[in-house]
Amino acid sequence: MTTILKTVLVTILCLVIADILGVIVCTFFDVAPIRGSDGALLPYAIWFVLGVFCGLFAFSWSAGWAVKTEPSEANAKALPPAAANLVFLTGAAVLAGLAAFFHWLYWSRGVNGEYYVPDSMPHTIVFFIAVLGGMWLSRMVNSADPKAPSAG
Repeated sequence: MTTILKTVLVTILCLVIADILGVIVCTFFDVAPIRGSDGALLPYAIWFVLGVFCGLFAFSWSAGWAVKTEPSEANAKALPPAAANLVFLTGAAVLAGLAAFFHWLYWSRGVNGEYYVPDSMPHTIVFFIAVLGGMWLSRMVNSADPKAPSAG
């Protein structure tokens, strides 16, 4: 239960930080547009990149906080598969819950939020999918392979 609560807390914190950074970067490029481009895909690229990094950090921080390993172990960074799955599925549930909440709050009421998350449905969906992809990538890298021979 504590792993779930820690993952929820870290995931929401990472999402808030990434959202603030995304708003700052999108506003900067809106005020100082790039010469020679219309910039229609730029907000999607910004939210995608921020989403991937947000997912990587959220998984790594929540897994490291929730599952403590001894530094003397040969495979200290690897997580047990069950813990890695729990952290990933909890992060996915947080994203699904937030998507449902934002649909109820903004998207079903016709709010036109330009390119800011969570006001804009397409940008938020791109951001959430990128966060989920970053979490999956971090899960694949940090999870211990149960078939691999132990180093002891």
